[in-house]
Amino acid sequence: MTGRHVCWCFVVFFGFIAVVNAVMVALAIRTHSGVVTEHPYEKGLAYNAVVEAQMKQEALGWKGAISYKDRALIFHLRDKNNQAITPEKITATITRPTQQGMDFTVQLKSTETPINFPAQGAWAVRVDVMHQGMHYQQSKRIVVE
Repeated sequence: MTGRHVCWCFVVFFGFIAVVNAVMVALAIRTHSGVVTEHPYEKGLAYNAVVEAQMKQEALGWKGAISYKDRALIFHLRDKNNQAITPEKITATITRPTQQGMDFTVQLKSTETPINFPAQGAWAVRVDVMHQGMHYQQSKRIVVE
């Protein structure tokens, strides 16, 4: 191989790398769905409060279970003695991790609540419970088919 061939191999190699990078940048820009989180700075400042709430929740010893079956969201809560708890208020915040504008909130009336999702696929469910002045929160990803 002559020096000229080696030079052209380098040019072709780095040209190929530049084209691949340009394609990846174009795809990233076209598929970006917008803001990941609203008010990230304020949420960061409130992190210590989140950690404190998590410690209080762990001290309660409550265990929750979230599932989705037959178009119904199912939530059960048990205390540290494995006794069922019937909470005073249960709120489910349901978000679409891959798409904006589809999030909604539902008040759960019982342990099994029918829910009509606007689309199939992956959803994030966060259940917030208030019971006797105590707060419990649990999250789970579910797939709606």
